[in-house]
Amino acid sequence: METVEQKVAREVLQQPEDIKIGDKTYKFYPPSTATLILASEAISQLPQVKLDENKLAEDSLYAAKDCRKLGEIIAIFLLGAKHLTETVKAPQTKRKRLFWGLLPFRRTVEVEQVIDRKAELAQKLLEDLTPRELNTLASQLLMRMQLADFFGLTTFLIEINLLRQTKVEETTAFGQ
Repeated sequence: METVEQKVAREVLQQPEDIKIGDKTYKFYPPSTATLILASEAISQLPQVKLDENKLAEDSLYAAKDCRKLGEIIAIFLLGAKHLTETVKAPQTKRKRLFWGLLPFRRTVEVEQVIDRKAELAQKLLEDLTPRELNTLASQLLMRMQLADFFGLTTFLIEINLLRQTKVEETTAFGQ
């Protein structure tokens, strides 16, 4: 069991937490503002569906076709904005024939490849987790996302924007 002091130290030092999904363990870092923004963008792409209580199963199944974003949202939460893609260098052999095809020539060069970790993890989450497990994981991650702090920051900045004077009206007296 983790003490309050240990939790506070982990948050202050922004130490990652281990989260196991299937046979793989992922490092969950405290969220950056960029992570919250990317997650918000993905959430905004979920279908806007109002479920009828009398046709809950039918409406849920109908909306499910548009919910692939669920895996992407949780992948963004887990990986964070900095770890969504990875650039790796891989050796690649290029073959040529010189002197009218008489002499084979091989050369190995390193080629950079960008691996989309978000897409890989999103697919794995959707394929390997049950809806209940996905829901539980999303709930756990949301509790750790520091949403209250983000909400406080955005609300504060919106209020500043609303209070800022945007238009100056001049009043003049008659004849002056």
